[in-house]
Amino acid sequence: MSAAAHPLDPGARAVGTRELAWLIGSLVLVAAPHALRAPVWLTVLTLCLFGWRFWCTLNGAPLPSRWLVIGVAVAAMLGVWIEYRTLFGRAPGIVLLALFAGLKLLETRTQRDAALAAFLGFFLIVTNFLYTQSIPSAALMGVALFALTATLIGLGAPQRPYRANLRTAGLLLAHAAPAALVLFLLFPRVQKRSTAPYVNTASASWSSPKITSTRRALMN
Repeated sequence: MSAAAHPLDPGARAVGTRELAWLIGSLVLVAAPHALRAPVWLTVLTLCLFGWRFWCTLNGAPLPSRWLVIGVAVAAMLGVWIEYRTLFGRAPGIVLLALFAGLKLLETRTQRDAALAAFLGFFLIVTNFLYTQSIPSAALMGVALFALTATLIGLGAPQRPYRANLRTAGLLLAHAAPAALVLFLLFPRVQKRSTAPYVNTASASWSSPKITSTRRALMN
């Protein structure tokens, strides 16, 4: 006979409308820069997943079955493969990660599920800097980081006023700022060559002038 779950267990508490709205808003902020680089159909699909989850909460509708979510995931992965001819690499991997954030929301029923989706948003923040490290992008990611932190605090204290959650999130980020500054100054920064488009080095080296001349000699 299994023991009943504790009422404060994150896996037993249903996520509220307010917490879900903050989570979806934070994920939209994180995924917004990727929408400029992702295929239009994938951006629309991701936004539809976000809107679908929020609509279910507002109208008390049941969440889609797991098989439907898996079907959407498989169809989206097939579309990404057709678009990029691969599922690996920077561009296809990141757009799939943003899509999976929307799919995760369709499975979000408890506070624990919402926390996992928020942690996925933290990872998506890092992926934006694989494309650009400009000041506007960093400022937008700072706002998204602040919103995600406040969302996590709200998930831990659903009855707490969100003004207090925002204040706590600001204090946490302020305490982390000195460590971030030290890492910024001492840790090697990502070079610009890491943001260049992926090049198939095997094909490039095989078609180099030196190897091409060798191939011609062998064929003759």
